[in-house]
This record gives sequence, structure tokens and C-alpha cells, in this order.
Amino acid sequence: MEIEKINKVEKLIFMAILLMALFSLLNIFDFRFKETKINFAGLTIVIGVAMYFVVLAMKKTEDLLNFKMISRALQDKNLVVLCLIPLALNIICLVGAKLFLPEFVEHLKMRTNFLAVNQIPLLIIQLAIAAIGEEIAWRGFFQNQLSAVLPFLPALIVTAALFAICHHTSGSLSVVLYDMLFIFINALLYGFIFRKVNNIFISSLAHFMANLSGIIFIFFL
Repeated sequence: MEIEKINKVEKLIFMAILLMALFSLLNIFDFRFKETKINFAGLTIVIGVAMYFVVLAMKKTEDLLNFKMISRALQDKNLVVLCLIPLALNIICLVGAKLFLPEFVEHLKMRTNFLAVNQIPLLIIQLAIAAIGEEIAWRGFFQNQLSAVLPFLPALIVTAALFAICHHTSGSLSVVLYDMLFIFINALLYGFIFRKVNNIFISSLAHFMANLSGIIFIFFL
């Protein structure tokens, strides 16, 4: 009976990974329902977060949302530096855009127009929820489960590529590729951080700080 339950979970994991990959790719296209664009990227987060907790409950795996581990992990200076690299890359991305690709700034503002930039406490909550949701879905579930069947490096690259595609929004080719390139690089870093500490909160912290720095630079500087 226990083996049968595990087999059912494995099939569910497989289907969820396929759906997340498919919805990521569909995000490139402009599918609409009654004039409203279908948010395929949001569906990947819902599936990934739900599956993380399903797997946790049914397979009795290690809970990667270990809040107590944060302070101990951040005593590692190399890890702290690694967590700050995505933040630095976002600033480099935006400085480069200001100098050489100014239309990217407007593209980014359009992509983040749902954020409450005029209400700082709410903005911080939005960015924190977005970061931890994406990390649970894409690192805690997708990358973690893909790493069980693939070597780490291919699993990392596939996860980061699909994660970047999930952030695709319409625009000129140069702007879209510039945007997705930096998202892909940062996603590689989030995945590596997650692999290093096996804790979603740490990769979420790096993710949150990177996003916050980008919003501050774009809207307040």
C-alpha cells in the first residue's frame, strides 16, 4: 500500500513538472480569455507551491523551509557574498540599461506595474511573498525534484531557463533578451544557493534583496 502511494506521488510529480514546463513556454504567447491575458507564469507558481507541500506531506521528505537555519547559514561569509551577487547583477543590469538600452527601464516598469511602489511597507510585503513563492515553486519543488532524475547542472540550467521564460513580457527583441538574460543568470545563482544550503529561505532572501534593489533603483533613484 505504501509503495502504491509513493508511485502515485511520483506520477503526480512528473505531471506537475511537465505542466510547469509547458506553462512556462506558453507564457511566451499572448493567449487571452475575454480580452484578459492568461497568466501562465502565475499557474506555475500555484502548481509548484502546492506540489512542494504535497510531496512534503506524502513522501515525508525534509522540510526545506527551515527558518531556524537562517542565522547559522548566514554566518558563512562566502554564502553572504554569494547571496549579494544577484543584487549586484541587478544594479549592473540597470546601469547598463540606463547607459545603452534606456527603453529597458520602461519595459521593466511595465513588467512590475502591479507593485505598490508608493506604499513602501506593502511593496516590501509584495516582494517578499513573490520571492518566497517563486523559490518554493522553482527551487524547492521543480529544481529539487528534477535533480532527483538529472545531474545537478542540467537540472539547474533547465530550471533557470524556464524560470526566465516565465518572466517573458512583450517588447522589442533586444529589450526582452536583455531582461531574460539577467533573470536567467540570477536564477542560476538562486539555484546554486539553494543547492548549497538546502534551504528555501536563504535563496528567497537573495531573491528578495535582488528584486528590492532593482525596484529602488528604477523607481526611487
